[in-house]
Parts: sequence; structure tokens; C-alpha cells
Amino acid sequence: MIRTPNSETMVIFSGKPMDAEMINQLLNDHGIITLISNKLMGSIAPWQVSAGGFEPVEIVINKADEHKAYELISAFHEAE
Repeated sequence: MIRTPNSETMVIFSGKPMDAEMINQLLNDHGIITLISNKLMGSIAPWQVSAGGFEPVEIVINKADEHKAYELISAFHEAE
């Protein structure tokens, strides 16, 4: 978790670069501000940013948006 002067952040998703992009867009479309961590290196050399290259890309959001984000991600996975 990253602490900033006005809010706390959290990792809401860890996974493959393509999945992270889709979930990032979904969250942005619903007004949730996101940050994708390890986007480039997670694609080029995933083993450099996570053990064995497993789930190399992370999406970080404000902790205040946690409940809404979990609902959207759950609905996204159910639709797959």
C-alpha cells in the first residue's frame, strides 16, 4: 500500500498485461482513477518484476474506491 498526503492507495488487481488493460479501462469508464504498475516490463520481461513472471502487472487505485472496483471486477469476471 502506498500512502499519499490525502489518501491511501491499494493494489486492486494483479495479472497479465492484456487483462490489466481491460480492467483498467473498465475502472476508468466508471470514474475510478487508476495507475498501472509494471506495464512495460510486465510485457517485455515479466520475470524481472515478479517471481517466475506470475501476474506481473498491477492496477493501483484509491482505497476509497475499493468497494466499487471489486464489484466491477467481479461482474467483469462473471461475464467472461
